[in-house]
Amino acid sequence: MNKLEMLIQSADTRYDSFLSDGFYYNLSCSLLNIYKGRCNLIVANEDTNIKEEILIKHDRAIMEGNIKVNYAFFKSLPWQLGNKTDKPAKIVITINEKLHVSQEGVLFIDKEIRTNINNFQFFIPLI
Repeated sequence: MNKLEMLIQSADTRYDSFLSDGFYYNLSCSLLNIYKGRCNLIVANEDTNIKEEILIKHDRAIMEGNIKVNYAFFKSLPWQLGNKTDKPAKIVITINEKLHVSQEGVLFIDKEIRTNINNFQFFIPLI
């Protein structure tokens, strides 16, 4: 499996001097296709100096990732994610690495994996 599906549980705006623009969104997500998995995802403007990658820790069910989006989408995220609906927004990320996941969704890895993000999609409910 090289596709990670996650629901956005919370989002906040942050400022950090390590990014060229400074502002980014931090999304706390629960993984749908990996049992008890969580992901902290940084969403930054396309002009920032971060690498689009994900770190999968082997000793904890937490991943950390970075993605860059175009300026218009970046600026619209607070409005889109702030639109309260019963259904949470979803992100699907495609990575380079093939992950070994059991039928029950348990991830089996021996060591930490850092892999590039090839593609991602946002699914944000409107109504």
